[in-house]
Amino acid sequence: MKLGEMLIEDGRLHEGQLVAALAQQSRDGGRIGTILYEQDLVDLDTLTVYLGLELGIPIATGAMLERAKKSAVRLLTPAQAFRYRCVPLMIQDHQLIVAVENPHELDTLDAIVEVTGYRVIPRVAPEIRIFYYLERYYGVPRPARYLRFGDKPRGDGPTAGNLPAPPLPGLPPVAKGPGPVAPQLHLRRAKTPEPVEDGEALELEAEDLIVALEADEAARAETAPIASAAVASAPAPSTTPAVSDYQPLAASAALALIASADDRGDVADALMGFAAGMFELAVLFIVRDNMAFGWRIAGAAPGRAHVDHVLIPLELPSLLHGIGQGETTLVSGALPPSPLHAHMFKVLGVAEPGHATAVAVSLGKRVVNILYGHRRERALADDEVRAVQATCDAVAAAYARLIAVRKRPATA
Repeated sequence: MKLGEMLIEDGRLHEGQLVAALAQQSRDGGRIGTILYEQDLVDLDTLTVYLGLELGIPIATGAMLERAKKSAVRLLTPAQAFRYRCVPLMIQDHQLIVAVENPHELDTLDAIVEVTGYRVIPRVAPEIRIFYYLERYYGVPRPARYLRFGDKPRGDGPTAGNLPAPPLPGLPPVAKGPGPVAPQLHLRRAKTPEPVEDGEALELEAEDLIVALEADEAARAETAPIASAAVASAPAPSTTPAVSDYQPLAASAALALIASADDRGDVADALMGFAAGMFELAVLFIVRDNMAFGWRIAGAAPGRAHVDHVLIPLELPSLLHGIGQGETTLVSGALPPSPLHAHMFKVLGVAEPGHATAVAVSLGKRVVNILYGHRRERALADDEVRAVQATCDAVAAAYARLIAVRKRPATA
């Protein structure tokens, strides 16, 4: 569902107001969210939350941008930051968290990776705020159109706490009471999850990063002098790394390779060989900090080289949610509607499937990987589900074995 439609559905905008905004957009250009803000129909905090819901991406609030770290900002030159329409926020766990105007421009994200040397974790922010902080931290003048807002786009505090949580696009509003939920998914070894309020989850997740920014003792970014308006704006370079496909492996062959592997990468490759024979498309995620990061991919997908741009916040509704929250170890069935699914399929360039399966790879109570796989038509049979679960359990056992080997003291 598009931004304007979501705002209308939630009673924050009238259809006539959206029509007028679209007319101004066709005349003046710019994003529809920008037009709505210019017409004083939506504030920036609300716009930020709805952009996150529309795109299925974590948000960069004004409070985050206000607390950007100098060490992150200086990774890009003013020309590069302007070209990529982004503001680096902080370096965390060898990853660069970046506020971007359009997180779906994969070539731009690849270019930031190439320039900075860090894996990029994108967060969406309204273009008005991106331009404001490009001027603030890099000295790149805002377009004249936005000068009249002065310091209004500045983020002086956390996101507004009075935003009601919009329902997931395509679903009825979340019930206030604890009524039963009837998902289309077949959950094993799990209880039925409670409804998750999307907007509230986005804001709570954003608050966590604000706390991390506050706790980080690195110096904040400083105000830069305004530079010449002639900022380089050449298109971002495209980097498309080669990604090899996996030859299908029978379960017995995959289990033998997993049992004999002496490296985590070899274990993962054996799992993906098995997945290549079981699914039309499979993605292996690394799980860290309540986020699933695309790592390996098997199967035909035009966007397979961009698998590392598939990022799934596990606290938000998706096929992976129950696994990430420790409510189940396996989910198999029809996909529920979710903007996170739409984002993943857009990145990979594939159509939404009819059936999907997700399985945890766990060390103790900690989920370290999630294997996702789908078929367009036929669902997995019960024996196939058991085979997938058994193979993922073997991967977990192999990880534990490798950890034990590393901890073993060397003999003289």
